[in-house]
Amino acid sequence: MDDITAEEIEARIREIVDYGKIRFSDHVSQKMNERNYNFRDIVHILRNGKILKFTKQKDEEYHCEVHGEDLEGCRGVVVAIVIKNVKMVIVTVLGGV
Repeated sequence: MDDITAEEIEARIREIVDYGKIRFSDHVSQKMNERNYNFRDIVHILRNGKILKFTKQKDEEYHCEVHGEDLEGCRGVVVAIVIKNVKMVIVTVLGGV
């Protein structure tokens, strides 16, 4: 599906958060500590945020920037790779963006 929209990928992300597999890169684990984020902050941004930028990496794999607010109401970005509708790798998290 080449003509996918940001809204369709957002729906995929929300389904993966609820029913799929999420993996955290070593990099994001380090950045979560540095930027005072936890798993719940990331899930909150993924469930409630908006994709402002995404690129297709290869067949059914998308690199996405999900912009939203953490649990304290601060703006943040979660960078994730969505893989075949069922998996997601969290690459990094940016706070105060």
